[in-house]
Amino acid sequence: EQFLATIHNKLVTAHESLEQQLDLDFVYGCLEEKDTNKFSPLDGQQRLTTLYLLHWYLACLDNQSKDFRSLVLDGDHSRFTYQTRTSSTEFFYGLANATIDFNNPSLAKGNKDALSQTIQDDQWFFLSWNHDPTIQSALVMLDTIHDQFSQSKGFYLRLVQDENPYVTFQFLNLRKFGLSDGLYIKMNARGKPLTAFENFKARLEQHIGKFLPNEMQRKNDKDISLRDYFAHQVDTQWADLF
Repeated sequence: EQFLATIHNKLVTAHESLEQQLDLDFVYGCLEEKDTNKFSPLDGQQRLTTLYLLHWYLACLDNQSKDFRSLVLDGDHSRFTYQTRTSSTEFFYGLANATIDFNNPSLAKGNKDALSQTIQDDQWFFLSWNHDPTIQSALVMLDTIHDQFSQSKGFYLRLVQDENPYVTFQFLNLRKFGLSDGLYIKMNARGKPLTAFENFKARLEQHIGKFLPNEMQRKNDKDISLRDYFAHQVDTQWADLF
């Protein structure tokens, strides 16, 4: 909910008033050796999936599904897909080709699972897919998107335009650095949720950037923003002190 709220707060800004993009930090992964148009993420999967689902939802809301499909479909198949299970793959193929009628009374705001129920009632959705945790998570995210973006007409074109984009992320191709998949998986294998303190640090860093955007600090003979200074210090020298 917080992640979507942050994206919403950025997209609500008129393009001529957009001063800074929303940067989603690093996305790590590998481009395929034989087909460099194929990218397999090792970290950033949830952020990329959220962005994909948001593109689909806003395209439906703005009657831009044809444009969305021109971006994401390769024939009848979605360029964005999961290969965890066959059902996950088929769901993202089906979703890419699906549209939603927002005049449907069942999508009235207030019912928390209205969108997921509408999707599950559609003829392309197989009931057996409800046992797939990837699909379950996607449906939960779609319900949250519907709750926050149902009144957000006109956002799709803001999201897809690539001149002075609203949302960006930093891409790191692990193969370029000679790093193996196994190394990163070991680094990222703890599988534990962020602690309350880690969440607090992230929120405090955002508040510093929002309320003190022009404050500077001296670090290594360079002036850097107070937000960057805090983010660096709290994870290095200050953490070492504690």
